[in-house]
Amino acid sequence: MKLKSGLKILYPVIDGEITGGNIIALRIIEEALRNGYGAVVNSPSDGKFIRLLEEKGIKVYHIDTRKTFRLDSAFRLARVVKKEGVGLIHSHTPLPGTVLSRISGWLAGIPVINHTHNPEFINRNPLVGVFQSLLLWASSRLFRGRIIAVSEFVKSEIVKQGCPEDKVTVIYNGINLDGSGEKDSRFRIRSEFGLEENQPVIAEVGRLGNDKGQHILIQAAPYVIEKFPRAIFMIVGEDLWKKGEYRRELEAMAYSLGLKEKIIFTGYRPDIMDLMDAIDLFVLPSVFTEGLPVVIMEAMLARRPVIAASVGGSPEIVINARTGTLVTPADSVKLAEAIVYHLSNPDISRRMAQSGYEFLKQRFGRRRMLDETMEAYREFMEGPQR
Repeated sequence: MKLKSGLKILYPVIDGEITGGNIIALRIIEEALRNGYGAVVNSPSDGKFIRLLEEKGIKVYHIDTRKTFRLDSAFRLARVVKKEGVGLIHSHTPLPGTVLSRISGWLAGIPVINHTHNPEFINRNPLVGVFQSLLLWASSRLFRGRIIAVSEFVKSEIVKQGCPEDKVTVIYNGINLDGSGEKDSRFRIRSEFGLEENQPVIAEVGRLGNDKGQHILIQAAPYVIEKFPRAIFMIVGEDLWKKGEYRRELEAMAYSLGLKEKIIFTGYRPDIMDLMDAIDLFVLPSVFTEGLPVVIMEAMLARRPVIAASVGGSPEIVINARTGTLVTPADSVKLAEAIVYHLSNPDISRRMAQSGYEFLKQRFGRRRMLDETMEAYREFMEGPQR
């Protein structure tokens, strides 16, 4: 069904880098364009993600929405709304951008959708935290619109943080179920890194950061290598927040544990599905909360067994002992035991991987996510909103 054309939507995003949340935003923007909507984006910073947008001819503004107290940014966003003829704001930002988007929508007199990929992070500084909590609570009642949570976990957390439950709708993240790695990608990737076909390869994919738990995987590696001496660990992703400092810390940890030849840091890779085909086991040992990790879906699409820390929305897709294995967060021993179990029981591991693939196809397709989001647009444009 063709949606109402002529409407332009402003998409505030977290930043200019390629992240899971930004890729979800990009897929929604592409679908909006296909359905006759116009799109402009606001990003506080430049980066690879902005290049993707510009290649599609999408106009990008650079208003700083990273600080909650930058209320001037809300006025600047409202001016963009008026200048561009925007009729709806659909934000994909953390707390500061969420609040500023709501205020700018209120100033401009248009509805706002906040796409919430994680629970809102309240600053630990008591004064700043109280200010943020008050703005979050007040703006959630002030703005006309809806909050989309990417998992039931995220919904429950933001309701606890003061958002009205009747404004929150769960729309699960989704991926292209027809996607796969290129032919012979397993051989190509393994050849690139000098790996033999029968070497066990355990990988983590994602932004490098303490919250993602790469250090937990490195700490687990010696126990795994004791049982499987030929095992290799692949850590895929960029250190976006610390500009390389965290990666150097991880490399130093690996060196101190005698793992220099056992851990491969690949940096950013655009060929994630090819990499998934090349590995034997995917792990996501996140320490803090996850909304609903797209990278788990990518591993399941490649029919790779998944081990994930039991945090955030991960248990909504990794059903323990069925579609994957859940482990205690920040516990390198439990993680190591889970890896050894999967490598020692390939038949069980393959059955979990197949179950994960089937569960993914049932519930986490991109088409469903896009249809539900476009339906939300239609409701906003055709009916009264609170």
